[in-house]
Amino acid sequence: MATFAGPVGWNAILRVTHAREFFTDAPIVVFPASWQDAGSGVFTFALATLALTLARPDTKSNRTVLLAAICGIVAFLVDVYLY
Repeated sequence: MATFAGPVGWNAILRVTHAREFFTDAPIVVFPASWQDAGSGVFTFALATLALTLARPDTKSNRTVLLAAICGIVAFLVDVYLY
């Protein structure tokens, strides 16, 4: 859920604040990332960390960070190549 909700929330924030500059892709053909894409990954990482910590507080922190990082990377890559 966090992998879906993170980019949706981040994009909603950017649209409400009229931050159009964040949607400019880098001029690299193979990896056209933008600040909006990076923000989606970071926002998803933070949301996934919070959700995993609240859902399973007894889980080791390195496992929580690993799972949250996977969620953030997936959201970032989907945002770069599919959105």
